[in-house]
Amino acid sequence: MADLEEARYARGEFKGAAAIGRYDRLTERLRSRIDGLRGDLCRLPMPSMDVSPMLDSRLFREAWKDATDEDRRDRLSLAIDRVEVSKGRRGQRIIPEQRVQIHWARLSA
Repeated sequence: MADLEEARYARGEFKGAAAIGRYDRLTERLRSRIDGLRGDLCRLPMPSMDVSPMLDSRLFREAWKDATDEDRRDRLSLAIDRVEVSKGRRGQRIIPEQRVQIHWARLSA
């Protein structure tokens, strides 16, 4: 949202009625997405332990920087079951969304 607002108000990239209409549609889509993500977040079960250090980006970066590869793997395994990377084609541009598939960990029942 901040980048979109900066584009309109600071850089003046949305001029004219059609551009402002496009800006309004983009901001509405983003607001809708943000609201949906907030709703998803509210529906998540509360963890049984304090995960606030993992949500503090500064603390998390420091811990990640100081962690060993094994520690990093252990932490990633909490959220990811596996990552699949398909073979690319020589001479073609890499599009990560088409070649990398992340299988997120699921709650055990």
